[in-house]
This record gives sequence, structure tokens and C-alpha cells, in this order.
Amino acid sequence: MDNEDKDLGFSDFLERKDDLEEVLSRAQRVKASQRMKRLSKRIAMAKKRAMKRAPTMDVLKRRADKQARNQMIKKWTRGQSRGELSMARRAELEKRLKKAKGRIDRNAK
Repeated sequence: MDNEDKDLGFSDFLERKDDLEEVLSRAQRVKASQRMKRLSKRIAMAKKRAMKRAPTMDVLKRRADKQARNQMIKKWTRGQSRGELSMARRAELEKRLKKAKGRIDRNAK
């Protein structure tokens, strides 16, 4: 187990997840998948504890941003879920979402 993964809390996980902006190679995706499988129980318990607490404004903003992003993806893909899309299509959508940051911020309010 990596030292960086051992002390990874739920909030740290969320911060690290948001920092990922580059497109992952296949090997990186496999390694990330293995890491998430290993940490899934810990993340699930942390999420369960976090859901019992009242959300902060930061959490509410992050939820609104995510909802606005998902609405735009749903509109652009004509209702297809992200899981049904190819990796190339997902990467294309991420580029479009970067360009539409202002619109996402407006919709997230």
C-alpha cells in the first residue's frame, strides 16, 4: 500500500479527484481503478459519516457544480449516461466543459 493512499481521507480524496485535469493513459486508468477498489470501503464509510453532517457552503457549491455539469453532458449526449460513452467521447466532453465554465457557474447558482 502506498504511503499517500494510507492516510487519504475522504476530503483529501475529493480534492485530489478535482485536481485531475490531464487525460489518463490506459495503464494509469488501471492503476487508479485498483487504488479505488482498495480504498472503496474506507471512502464509503467516510461518505456515510459526511452525509450525517450538515453540508457546508463549499459542499453545496461543489454539488451544484456537479449537477450543472451533468445537465450539460446529458443535453450534449441526448440523454446518454457517461458510462455508455467511449473514452474519446468523454475526453471531448471534458474539453467542452472546460470551455463552458462560465455557463456552468451561472447554472450552479
